[in-house]
Amino acid sequence: MSVAVAEKFDGTDGAEGEDISSSASERPSSDERVASERLCVGCRRTVPREELVRFAIADVAPYVVPDPQRKLGGRGASVHPTRECIQLAVKKGGFARAAKKSVTIDAAALWTSLARLYEQRSDSLLIAASRRNMLVIGTDAVREALRPSEKTGEVRIEVLVVASDAEGRREELEAGAARMGRRCCVIGTKNSLGRLFGRDEVGVLGILDSRIGDEVVRCAEIVSGLCGSRAGETDAKAAGRAVAE
Repeated sequence: MSVAVAEKFDGTDGAEGEDISSSASERPSSDERVASERLCVGCRRTVPREELVRFAIADVAPYVVPDPQRKLGGRGASVHPTRECIQLAVKKGGFARAAKKSVTIDAAALWTSLARLYEQRSDSLLIAASRRNMLVIGTDAVREALRPSEKTGEVRIEVLVVASDAEGRREELEAGAARMGRRCCVIGTKNSLGRLFGRDEVGVLGILDSRIGDEVVRCAEIVSGLCGSRAGETDAKAAGRAVAE
């Protein structure tokens, strides 16, 4: 019987599909599989791969490209999806080591493009939830879905989504979700959410599917950490270019 051993890496990799096991007998079975680990080339901590995002390394500018779905081939580097770790990977040479040469990288451009990908991911999830009838839209529908069922006492909503510029009854709905033990996240604006569903504006949504809700919350948290406040956006522009050596 083979022994499953957690795989540790230096944060860089070859082709994403490359077989890193020395032999088939050493690969863990489905019951024994241990989550592989990666070294964040920013903070230099080794953590489960799921906590990091992969950046593909190219031979020409822009040299480093976000690859959160791990679909791009070639070399790559793993980093926590935060401003701090991306900036450290640029300043401390993590990306340069993966590229195997000195390269000029715009850290702010990297976290901005990564945030945009996660925004697109959350948009796609909301649309998928709507198509599966697992989404309620608008204040009245959300309020109704937050009421406990008379038969089961259960609340239909798993995650409450609010636009960043939502007003009116937003606080009431957020408080109601909190009382029922439901999570809340902020995504986009009323205009951007409205466009997803062919409406002028949408301020609040309720996700009824727990798995979709989990992923939407994860995307929202990553985007929030990367984009920060409006003042943070100004800081991003001021960051300019840094040379990774």
